[in-house]
Amino acid sequence: MANDYDKILKENIAALLLPLTEKYLNIKIKDSRELKDKLQTTIEKEPDFIRIVKSDTEEEFILHIEFQSQDEEGMIYRMQEYYGLLRRKHQLPIKQFVIYLGKQASKMPTRLTPDEVFTGFTLKSLRDYSYENLLNSQIPEEIILAILSDFNKQKSTEVIRRILEKLKEIGAEEITLRKFIRQLAVLARLRNLTKETQKQIQDMGLTYNITEDYLFQEGQKSREKAMIIKMLKDKTLSVEKIAEIAEVTVDYVKQVEKELKK
Repeated sequence: MANDYDKILKENIAALLLPLTEKYLNIKIKDSRELKDKLQTTIEKEPDFIRIVKSDTEEEFILHIEFQSQDEEGMIYRMQEYYGLLRRKHQLPIKQFVIYLGKQASKMPTRLTPDEVFTGFTLKSLRDYSYENLLNSQIPEEIILAILSDFNKQKSTEVIRRILEKLKEIGAEEITLRKFIRQLAVLARLRNLTKETQKQIQDMGLTYNITEDYLFQEGQKSREKAMIIKMLKDKTLSVEKIAEIAEVTVDYVKQVEKELKK
């Protein structure tokens, strides 16, 4: 389900970039250009030598050794990449060594400059921002994020109603309005406000029906399947009874049962 939220944010980021960075990240952008490169999650060349070792002082760590015959200027970045991947996977201290085999003296940098060292990141939570600030926007992509913000002790139904009213107020075309209502309904799941959102949509006479939404239906199927798996694992009910409780066909329960056995 996380992919649903990612898809919405990636779809809206172009419109969100300036208000998001200026209002919430305190960065004023003069110009920008998109990097379309996809970051690789695998490395074609495997590390030369990696072992989890324990020293005579009982210190356990990953020993990483690279043998390098050429004086590679960018070696420091390759070692940095190995370090990040190894640390993420094994969560152990890492000691790295490059054993140089070349004839000439090596000039490879062995230390990152201060601005190249990853020391952490800045965490921002939408729950820390008032929904009023987001509702003051004229950008629909920003307005719908109010569902994830601080309601300031205001009732959720009231906040949702105001979000929908603001979306109507900015005068988007019907097809565009439906798009943002759909996105709002998806984001509402992150706050367990699906039912409240659907009720407000209906009460305001808007045409979008969350139960007909593809993403909502997929979510329902996932929850339905999880319930069937739980009952199958309990082994106290027959396939027929499970199908009756889950309101699905017996064949579907048998299909899930078959997948579970694999």
